[in-house]
Amino acid sequence: MILKRWFSGSSAATAPEAPNDLKEQMNQLRNEVSLLRAQTMALEQRFATYYRERFNCIDKLADYLVGAELAGDYYEFGVSKGVTFSYAMRTMQGLFPAMNFIALDSFEGLPVPLGQDAVQGYTSGFQAGEFACSQEDFLNNVATSGGDVARIRTVAGWFDKSLVKGEPRIAGLGKVAAAWIDCDLYESTIPVLDFLTDRLSVGSVLLFDDWRCFRNLPDRGEQRACREWLARNPQIGLCEFVDFGFHGVSFTVERC
Repeated sequence: MILKRWFSGSSAATAPEAPNDLKEQMNQLRNEVSLLRAQTMALEQRFATYYRERFNCIDKLADYLVGAELAGDYYEFGVSKGVTFSYAMRTMQGLFPAMNFIALDSFEGLPVPLGQDAVQGYTSGFQAGEFACSQEDFLNNVATSGGDVARIRTVAGWFDKSLVKGEPRIAGLGKVAAAWIDCDLYESTIPVLDFLTDRLSVGSVLLFDDWRCFRNLPDRGEQRACREWLARNPQIGLCEFVDFGFHGVSFTVERC
């Protein structure tokens, strides 16, 4: 319509307005295209990437926590670049105004796999230094994705050092609504579960990201660590909750 008016004998008084109108519409169109591109990328990440099964699980977790009316914070052990953590935070920060988001990681990647986890052909590809990401880059990634960084607390260090009783890095950390355990290795999972023991409530959710790694063998990785933890703590009982991907299994706490 603007071009038609411009070339169809518009008066000299109104002619200069047409290019400005056209420029404004072009700018608006560019903004709409940029927004559409961003929305398309978000949908692709949500439904067409490797992480989609994790995101599905987080959506179900958030839905469960709303109904469970369970107090506590979101903990993630092993955050890497923050993809899962960012989605969890975006999903839950508005639903649970009192929830804090605790990110625990060495920020140096994995330690050296030991024992059964290091057996050739059974390591699930895990190796020392894998998944390394600096704490600064992690926080920038979460902020860029829309997470409220003011509600994040990071605990940096190897779990067998940072999670021991009396350690200043964990002072003041409270109850667990949900714990995403992405430790990959048996040795790394042991101190995480010991740390969680006194912070659980009936209904708390434990999500093991690597439960079926190591060819789903029960004497390796997170499966072994969990079995031994439950043997040491017979007061704790778990109920199956949601599976995600081939690798992930989650449980709610039946008793603690």
